[in-house]
Amino acid sequence: MARRHPARVNEQSPPPGVPARDGGDAAGIGRRRFLGYVLAAPTLTVAAQAGVEALAPATAEAVVPSLPGPAEILDLNDLLTVAALPTSHLITLRLDPDGTVHFALPRAEVGQGVTTSSAMLIAEELDIPLEKVRVTLADARPELLFNQLTGGSNTTVSTYTPIRVAAAVARGRLLHAASLVLGEAVSTLTTKAGTVLSPAGAVLGYGELAARAAAVADSAVTVTLKDRADFRVIGTARSRLDALDAVTGRKKFAMDLQVDGALPTMVCRPPTINGTVRSVANLDAVRAMPGVTDVVTVSTGVAVRARTFGQCVDAIRALDVDWGPGTAEDATDATVLAELRRAELPLVVPPLPLLTKAVDARFTFHFASNGALETNCAIADVRPDSAEIWGSLKAPIVAQEQIALRLGLPVSAVKVHVTEGGGSFGRKLFHDAAHEAAEISKELGKPVKLMWHRTDDFRQGRTHPMSTSR
Repeated sequence: MARRHPARVNEQSPPPGVPARDGGDAAGIGRRRFLGYVLAAPTLTVAAQAGVEALAPATAEAVVPSLPGPAEILDLNDLLTVAALPTSHLITLRLDPDGTVHFALPRAEVGQGVTTSSAMLIAEELDIPLEKVRVTLADARPELLFNQLTGGSNTTVSTYTPIRVAAAVARGRLLHAASLVLGEAVSTLTTKAGTVLSPAGAVLGYGELAARAAAVADSAVTVTLKDRADFRVIGTARSRLDALDAVTGRKKFAMDLQVDGALPTMVCRPPTINGTVRSVANLDAVRAMPGVTDVVTVSTGVAVRARTFGQCVDAIRALDVDWGPGTAEDATDATVLAELRRAELPLVVPPLPLLTKAVDARFTFHFASNGALETNCAIADVRPDSAEIWGSLKAPIVAQEQIALRLGLPVSAVKVHVTEGGGSFGRKLFHDAAHEAAEISKELGKPVKLMWHRTDDFRQGRTHPMSTSR
């Protein structure tokens, strides 16, 4: 059957967006060459523009054609990649006079290593040492649309070409600047390890060319990406850029950040899902406990702010709360399983050949928490006319918009910083911790550093749903 191959990176065929050296369309833009931009800035700043035609994988014909399935026309990875294309030109690289390249990755790093792989793409195409590349995580930018969504194992697939194109644009601009300085043709110059080399032996560092390579106005240029045969970084074993910080405890997660006035905060949660607070019998006594600064009722329970998380835990355990019923008050594993069984469609088994052995089995997949090693957490500082949020968020634009709506602020007044996360498994596609932290900060009028207790995620967090299979 005719089908599209799923997007993947391997040694046999280039991934979507990587040009074959003998390919290309009539206009010269496509599988061989790409369009990029030099942006007006004091130092060299570049961006990429990848077209949809660059992402069309090859097709394969079967001997007996048949109708393709949905995933064979456009699978999830294809869909996410195409959705990111319209704003790929908004992702930029900057080269500073000290010779370092800065790139704000519009994705979440939750341990999968995308900051290192992105740096490798830049180092490869720009011919610069890996240690000279600085990859940070971009704040929420609504204009990026689907280009700031982390999910479906799509980050490397969708950014593979735009990052390389931007790096190639930067390299071309540096060669042009060096040719003006040296008075030699661009075609005679080469690049290596963050320098431009001339046949006569002259060596110019990228840093000293950064300002000369800058532009006073935006301009479009076309570039040809490096041949796969010439790769020296991509496809090679490299240490993660954050490995040393991770194993020595210097890596910064949300709870490691020091935000002025943001004290540890936790929430006493109802015993049932979506239960509500009727009353708190000992509110004054808990407020008087050591280290406790604030106790307030919020939509998800009773929030406690204190000098330490240990004091928060002590206060939460001391609270005497009268809880209202939740939305799953009488539900148990048994009742949910019975409901699923009633919803099962009948299994139609065709007649089997004589003497064929049949196996008829039922499987139950129980509720399972997908809580990562890093517990659910976020920092929020909400003021009357603005808000600032810090958290590991895989959909920061959605978080920004919904928090702004909840606070009654314009989206532009809510700044969302994406921090590195200690795991996800899909959990950080949901921003409940950031949303809750913003609500508590607004109620208190103070910054908070909210952390869920490990059992909070088991009891009240999102889980993989129970399901049955036959």
